[in-house]
Amino acid sequence: MFGIKNAFMAATVAAFALALALGCASDAAPSQPQPPATAVAAPPAAAMNMSAPVEPRAPSLPAPAEPAPTAAPLPVGGIEVALTAPTPTWHPFETSFPTPIPAVFPYSVTDANGEEVIFEKPAERIVAFSSAAVEMLFAIGEGERVIATHSYVAYPPETESITRVGDAFNMDIEAIVALEPDLVYIFFGRFEEDLEQAGLKTLHIPTLSDDFPQIADRIRMWGGVVGNPDAAERAALDFERRVREVEDVMRPIAEGPLVFQNSGGYWTPGRGTLMQEVFDLLKLKNAAADIEGYAQLSPEVIVEKNPTIIITSDPDEFYGDPAFANVRAVRNRAVISLPSDSLSIAGPRFMEGVEELARLVYPGLFGE
Repeated sequence: MFGIKNAFMAATVAAFALALALGCASDAAPSQPQPPATAVAAPPAAAMNMSAPVEPRAPSLPAPAEPAPTAAPLPVGGIEVALTAPTPTWHPFETSFPTPIPAVFPYSVTDANGEEVIFEKPAERIVAFSSAAVEMLFAIGEGERVIATHSYVAYPPETESITRVGDAFNMDIEAIVALEPDLVYIFFGRFEEDLEQAGLKTLHIPTLSDDFPQIADRIRMWGGVVGNPDAAERAALDFERRVREVEDVMRPIAEGPLVFQNSGGYWTPGRGTLMQEVFDLLKLKNAAADIEGYAQLSPEVIVEKNPTIIITSDPDEFYGDPAFANVRAVRNRAVISLPSDSLSIAGPRFMEGVEELARLVYPGLFGE
């Protein structure tokens, strides 16, 4: 649970120097060609890879703080952040659960083609070609139904023993057929026809590329597919609660610092991405907000944009390059790494990634 702290002035830029690792975002990053000034292109492969169980709680939300005249700027981690309203009074959320939800069959899901996929009974043997789907099933206590996945799935640790039948963009159809699944879930359509011709029940739904609150609805969908809507609803409510908690803390902040995220090779997310929505939630200005999707920026453009904070898996790439010596984030030792890959996977852990970033950027506002 987050708490509001009054000792804002004690927060320092030292919070930015956490030497942590940014998960798998660089695992499938594109090779680094001669970088253009600003080029709109497809996202790196890691960005197309999809997404820990948590103790869900249904919130009893406090009333929003009443608007007030603009207060004095608040120094957070050495960065001036303007307030539009007083800090809201923080109340703990009540621990309560909705009435248990029974499973109902037949259960229907609309796929990427707009067609209804009908489940007459719970899916028992699932090939889940999606990191996010795998994490959702484990989060609701149904991970044992996953009999195969792709080679990039790494969370939770229990997935280590799951059979791999391809990587994120290749699929061993014969191996999948031999496993006799009653459902194959895919996040891209390349092998959809092959799977269906092999007589396999297939559900194709693209990975979320924006509107991350929909993650809660995806969790609910999996609860319906496997016949455990009660556990799914609890996990979904917890996800939604955490979104509202961050919104509540950020409500008084008018605008935060300018941020550049390096996804590898100076590729960065712009408009229409999950990360842009995270930046919007945290009131951060995206240095790449003028591009659509993912693009690669040149070092010269990054220097020109002069971000206050740089998010990257390898801070030394910026600290050790003289070309970035005068960039504000480098001068202020504000090149940071996230402690996990949660923000690279549109699954139940996504809000953990948002919270991790919030604690690094706003150490005076967010705490354990």
